[in-house]
Amino acid sequence: MISFIFVWLILFIYTTTVPKFEIHQSLNSYHDYLLDFIFSTITFLGDGIFAVLVSLLFFFLDRKKGIFLLLTFLFSSLLAQLLKNFVFDDFMRPYHYIQSGSLRVPIVSGMKMHASHSFPSGHTTTIFALTAALGLFYQSKKIGIALFVIALFVGYSRIYLSQHFLADTLAGSILGVTTSFIIYQILRKNRPFVK
Repeated sequence: MISFIFVWLILFIYTTTVPKFEIHQSLNSYHDYLLDFIFSTITFLGDGIFAVLVSLLFFFLDRKKGIFLLLTFLFSSLLAQLLKNFVFDDFMRPYHYIQSGSLRVPIVSGMKMHASHSFPSGHTTTIFALTAALGLFYQSKKIGIALFVIALFVGYSRIYLSQHFLADTLAGSILGVTTSFIIYQILRKNRPFVK
Protein backbone atom coordinates (compact mmCIF):
# COMPACT_ATOMS: atom_id res chain seq x y z
CA MET A 1 0.00 0.00 0.00
CA ILE A 2 2.86 2.37 0.79
CA SER A 3 4.40 1.65 -2.63
CA PHE A 4 1.07 2.34 -4.31
CA ILE A 5 0.59 5.69 -2.54
CA PHE A 6 4.17 6.78 -3.26
CA VAL A 7 4.01 5.90 -6.97
CA TRP A 8 0.52 7.36 -7.32
CA LEU A 9 1.55 10.70 -5.76
CA ILE A 10 4.54 11.04 -8.08
CA LEU A 11 2.44 10.22 -11.15
CA PHE A 12 -0.38 12.51 -9.98
CA ILE A 13 2.06 15.43 -9.74
CA TYR A 14 3.40 14.50 -13.18
CA THR A 15 -0.08 14.46 -14.77
CA THR A 16 -1.06 17.78 -13.23
CA THR A 17 2.09 19.62 -14.31
CA VAL A 18 2.77 18.21 -17.80
CA PRO A 19 0.30 18.32 -20.75
CA LYS A 20 -1.34 14.93 -21.42
CA PHE A 21 -0.23 14.76 -25.07
CA GLU A 22 3.38 15.34 -24.02
CA ILE A 23 3.11 12.62 -21.37
CA HIS A 24 1.52 10.20 -23.82
CA GLN A 25 4.18 10.82 -26.45
CA SER A 26 7.01 10.39 -23.94
CA LEU A 27 5.52 7.13 -22.62
CA ASN A 28 5.17 5.88 -26.21
CA SER A 29 8.60 6.95 -27.43
CA TYR A 30 9.86 3.41 -27.99
CA HIS A 31 8.03 0.52 -29.63
CA ASP A 32 9.30 -2.77 -31.02
CA TYR A 33 7.84 -6.17 -31.92
CA LEU A 34 8.64 -7.79 -28.56
CA LEU A 35 7.13 -4.97 -26.50
CA ASP A 36 4.09 -4.88 -28.78
CA PHE A 37 3.57 -8.59 -28.12
CA ILE A 38 4.16 -8.32 -24.34
CA PHE A 39 1.85 -5.38 -23.75
CA SER A 40 -0.88 -6.53 -26.13
CA THR A 41 -0.88 -9.84 -24.20
CA ILE A 42 -0.55 -8.58 -20.62
CA THR A 43 -3.34 -6.04 -21.11
CA PHE A 44 -5.87 -8.91 -21.03
CA LEU A 45 -5.10 -9.43 -17.32
CA GLY A 46 -7.30 -6.37 -16.81
CA ASP A 47 -10.16 -7.79 -18.85
CA GLY A 48 -13.46 -8.64 -17.16
CA ILE A 49 -13.34 -12.22 -18.44
CA PHE A 50 -10.00 -12.77 -16.72
CA ALA A 51 -11.38 -11.29 -13.47
CA VAL A 52 -14.38 -13.63 -13.56
CA LEU A 53 -12.13 -16.65 -14.24
CA VAL A 54 -9.85 -15.75 -11.30
CA SER A 55 -12.91 -15.28 -9.07
CA LEU A 56 -14.29 -18.69 -10.10
CA LEU A 57 -10.93 -20.38 -9.50
CA PHE A 58 -10.77 -18.91 -6.00
CA PHE A 59 -14.43 -19.81 -5.42
CA PHE A 60 -13.60 -23.49 -5.94
CA LEU A 61 -10.48 -23.24 -3.75
CA ASP A 62 -11.96 -21.02 -1.04
CA ARG A 63 -15.58 -19.91 -1.42
CA LYS A 64 -15.24 -16.80 0.76
CA LYS A 65 -12.28 -15.46 -1.22
CA GLY A 66 -14.00 -16.19 -4.52
CA ILE A 67 -17.08 -14.25 -3.44
CA PHE A 68 -14.93 -11.35 -2.25
CA LEU A 69 -13.02 -11.23 -5.56
CA LEU A 70 -16.20 -11.36 -7.61
CA LEU A 71 -17.88 -8.61 -5.57
CA THR A 72 -14.77 -6.46 -5.83
CA PHE A 73 -14.67 -6.89 -9.59
CA LEU A 74 -18.40 -6.28 -10.07
CA PHE A 75 -18.58 -3.12 -7.96
CA SER A 76 -15.35 -1.59 -9.26
CA SER A 77 -16.38 -2.30 -12.87
CA LEU A 78 -19.85 -0.90 -12.31
CA LEU A 79 -18.40 2.31 -10.87
CA ALA A 80 -15.90 2.60 -13.74
CA GLN A 81 -18.64 2.15 -16.34
CA LEU A 82 -20.93 4.67 -14.64
CA LEU A 83 -18.12 7.23 -14.58
CA LYS A 84 -17.11 6.50 -18.20
CA ASN A 85 -20.60 6.65 -19.63
CA PHE A 86 -22.41 9.24 -17.53
CA VAL A 87 -19.94 11.55 -15.76
CA PHE A 88 -16.89 11.72 -18.03
CA ASP A 89 -18.59 10.63 -21.26
CA ASP A 90 -16.95 13.44 -23.25
CA PHE A 91 -13.39 12.34 -22.35
CA MET A 92 -11.80 11.00 -25.53
CA ARG A 93 -9.13 8.32 -25.80
CA PRO A 94 -5.72 8.82 -27.43
CA TYR A 95 -6.94 7.17 -30.64
CA HIS A 96 -9.44 10.00 -31.18
CA TYR A 97 -6.54 12.47 -31.25
CA ILE A 98 -4.36 10.14 -33.32
CA GLN A 99 -7.10 9.98 -35.96
CA SER A 100 -7.39 13.77 -36.03
CA GLY A 101 -3.60 14.13 -36.41
CA SER A 102 -3.07 16.09 -33.19
CA LEU A 103 -1.27 13.18 -31.47
CA ARG A 104 1.47 11.21 -33.18
CA VAL A 105 2.37 7.88 -31.59
CA PRO A 106 2.72 4.34 -32.99
CA ILE A 107 -0.31 2.06 -33.10
CA VAL A 108 0.15 -1.63 -32.30
CA SER A 109 -1.23 -3.66 -35.18
CA GLY A 110 -4.06 -6.08 -34.47
CA MET A 111 -5.48 -4.08 -31.55
CA LYS A 112 -9.11 -3.00 -31.62
CA MET A 113 -8.91 0.72 -31.02
CA HIS A 114 -11.50 2.82 -29.20
CA ALA A 115 -11.90 6.59 -29.48
CA SER A 116 -14.28 7.51 -26.65
CA HIS A 117 -15.07 6.85 -22.97
CA SER A 118 -11.52 7.21 -21.79
CA PHE A 119 -11.83 8.12 -18.10
CA PRO A 120 -11.26 6.04 -16.01
CA SER A 121 -9.51 3.02 -17.50
CA GLY A 122 -11.67 -0.07 -16.94
CA HIS A 123 -8.81 -2.54 -17.42
CA THR A 124 -6.70 -0.67 -14.88
CA THR A 125 -9.61 -0.52 -12.45
CA THR A 126 -10.07 -4.29 -12.75
CA ILE A 127 -6.43 -5.30 -12.32
CA PHE A 128 -5.88 -3.00 -9.34
CA ALA A 129 -9.09 -4.22 -7.71
CA LEU A 130 -8.01 -7.85 -8.15
CA THR A 131 -4.41 -7.37 -7.04
CA ALA A 132 -5.46 -5.29 -4.01
CA ALA A 133 -7.93 -8.03 -3.03
CA LEU A 134 -5.29 -10.74 -3.47
CA GLY A 135 -2.85 -8.66 -1.43
CA LEU A 136 -5.42 -8.52 1.38
CA PHE A 137 -5.68 -12.33 1.28
CA TYR A 138 -2.01 -13.03 1.67
CA GLN A 139 -0.76 -10.11 3.78
CA SER A 140 2.77 -10.72 2.47
CA LYS A 141 5.13 -7.91 1.49
CA LYS A 142 6.76 -9.97 -1.28
CA ILE A 143 3.44 -11.07 -2.76
CA GLY A 144 2.07 -7.54 -2.41
CA ILE A 145 5.01 -6.06 -4.33
CA ALA A 146 4.73 -8.73 -7.05
CA LEU A 147 1.00 -8.03 -7.42
CA PHE A 148 1.65 -4.28 -7.53
CA VAL A 149 4.25 -4.71 -10.30
CA ILE A 150 1.80 -6.83 -12.33
CA ALA A 151 -0.89 -4.15 -11.91
CA LEU A 152 1.56 -1.42 -12.95
CA PHE A 153 2.47 -3.32 -16.13
CA VAL A 154 -1.19 -3.80 -17.03
CA GLY A 155 -1.88 -0.11 -16.35
CA TYR A 156 1.09 0.88 -18.51
CA SER A 157 -0.06 -1.49 -21.27
CA ARG A 158 -3.19 0.65 -21.66
CA ILE A 159 -0.97 3.68 -22.31
CA TYR A 160 1.49 1.80 -24.55
CA LEU A 161 -1.41 0.54 -26.66
CA SER A 162 -2.89 4.09 -26.83
CA GLN A 163 -6.12 2.92 -25.26
CA HIS A 164 -5.82 5.44 -22.42
CA PHE A 165 -3.93 8.44 -21.14
CA LEU A 166 -1.91 8.29 -17.91
CA ALA A 167 -4.62 10.17 -15.98
CA ASP A 168 -7.16 7.50 -17.00
CA THR A 169 -5.00 4.71 -15.59
CA LEU A 170 -4.26 6.62 -12.39
CA ALA A 171 -7.99 7.13 -11.81
CA GLY A 172 -8.62 3.44 -12.54
CA SER A 173 -5.96 2.35 -10.07
CA ILE A 174 -7.44 4.51 -7.31
CA LEU A 175 -10.95 3.28 -8.06
CA GLY A 176 -9.88 -0.38 -8.06
CA VAL A 177 -7.87 -0.23 -4.85
CA THR A 178 -10.44 1.87 -3.01
CA THR A 179 -13.32 -0.41 -4.00
CA SER A 180 -11.37 -3.47 -2.90
CA PHE A 181 -10.61 -2.00 0.54
CA ILE A 182 -14.16 -0.79 1.12
CA ILE A 183 -15.70 -4.16 0.21
CA TYR A 184 -13.10 -5.94 2.34
CA GLN A 185 -14.03 -3.81 5.37
CA ILE A 186 -17.77 -4.26 4.81
CA LEU A 187 -17.53 -8.03 4.45
CA ARG A 188 -15.14 -8.39 7.36
CA LYS A 189 -17.44 -6.39 9.61
CA ASN A 190 -20.79 -7.88 8.59
CA ARG A 191 -20.08 -11.42 7.45
CA PRO A 192 -17.15 -13.78 7.93
CA PHE A 193 -16.30 -13.84 4.22
CA VAL A 194 -12.69 -12.88 4.78
CA LYS A 195 -10.42 -13.24 7.77
